[in-house]
Amino acid sequence: MSPAKLLVSILFTASILFGAFIVLSPFILAILWAAILAVASWPLHEVIARRLDRHASWAPAASTTLVLIFLVGPMALLLVFLSQDVYTAASYLIEADTYGKPVPAVLDKLPLGGEYLTQLWEKYLAQPKRLSAILEAQLDLIRNAAQTVFLDLTSRLATLLFALWVLYFFYQDGKAISAWVNQIGYKWLERRWPSYVFQLPDALRAAVNGIVIVGFGEALLLSLLLWICGVPSAVTLGVITAVIAFIPMAAPLLLGVIGFILFASDAPVAGIAVFSLGTIIVMAADYVVRPVLIQGGTALPFLAILFGIFGGVGTMGIVGLIIGPVLLVLLLVLFREAAIDERAVDLDLTQSMRAYDPERDRRR
Repeated sequence: MSPAKLLVSILFTASILFGAFIVLSPFILAILWAAILAVASWPLHEVIARRLDRHASWAPAASTTLVLIFLVGPMALLLVFLSQDVYTAASYLIEADTYGKPVPAVLDKLPLGGEYLTQLWEKYLAQPKRLSAILEAQLDLIRNAAQTVFLDLTSRLATLLFALWVLYFFYQDGKAISAWVNQIGYKWLERRWPSYVFQLPDALRAAVNGIVIVGFGEALLLSLLLWICGVPSAVTLGVITAVIAFIPMAAPLLLGVIGFILFASDAPVAGIAVFSLGTIIVMAADYVVRPVLIQGGTALPFLAILFGIFGGVGTMGIVGLIIGPVLLVLLLVLFREAAIDERAVDLDLTQSMRAYDPERDRRR
C-alpha cells in the first residue's frame, strides 16, 4: 500500500473509532459493568442454562433476574435503613430548632476539637430558631445541592438498570461475542493472545468475588457489631465503614471516633469493643480475606493485589476496584511473556546464578 493510501486508511479507521466513541461515551460505564458482571457470573449462567434444559432460552432472563436480586436487593434494604436515619436526624433538628437542645456532655470530654464543637452547638442548636434562620439564608445553596445529589443518584440508578439490560444480551449472545473477540485477538496478537485471554476471566471473577462477597460480609459484621454495642444508625455506619475501608486507615479512624464517643458516654466496654473488634474485622477483611480470594484466581503476589485495589480506586473510582487487580494480572502475564524466548523456553537464570561460584572460578 502506498503511503498516501495508508494515510487515508488510517484516517478512515480513526474517524470511525472516534465517531463510535462519541456515540457510545454516555453508555461506556454501563457496558463495562455489564461485561464485568457477565464474565464474573458466566459459570453461574451456564449452570442455570443446564438446569433449564429444554427451556434454555429462558436462561439469560433467569440469570439477569438473579443478578438483579443480589445487586438491587441489598441496595433497596440499605435505602430503607438510610431513610429511617435521615427521618430521625431531621426530626431531631426540627425539635432542636423549635425548643433548643442542650450541649451534650460528651463534647466536653473530647481531647481534640471539643471546645470548637461546643461553640458550634451553642451557636446553632442550643437556641431556638437559629438553625431555621441559617437555612433560610442558604436556601438556594441547599436547593442546588439537593438537586445535584438527586441527579447524581438518578444517573447512577439509570446506569445500573441499563447495565442489567445490556447484561441480558451478553448472556444471550456471550458465546458469539467471545468467538468474535477471539478472532480479532488471534488475528492481531497471534501467539500472544492465549496468554492474556486465558488469564482475564479468572482474574475478573476473583476480583468480583473478593470485592462483592468480602464487602457484603464486612458491612454485615460491622453493622451487627455496632447494633450490639448500641450505636445509633448501626446499619448506615456499618456500610459507610465498609466502603471507606478501601482508603488505607480510614475505617479504623472512624471506628476510633465512634468508640471514643461511646467511651466518653459512660459506655467504656462498648467503646473498646467497637474499636478493637471493628478494627480486627476491617484488617482481616481488607488485608487477609480479600487479597486471598483475589490471589486464588490471579496468582498475583499479596503486595501487588493491594496495589491493584488501592491504586485502582484512587485513579478510576469504584470501577478501579476490579480493573486495578486485572490490569496488574495482565502486567504479570506481560512480564512472563518477556521472560520466554522465541523457542518458548523460560529464561530462568536462578539456577545458573546459584551454580556460579566466583571463588571456585578464580582458583581454577
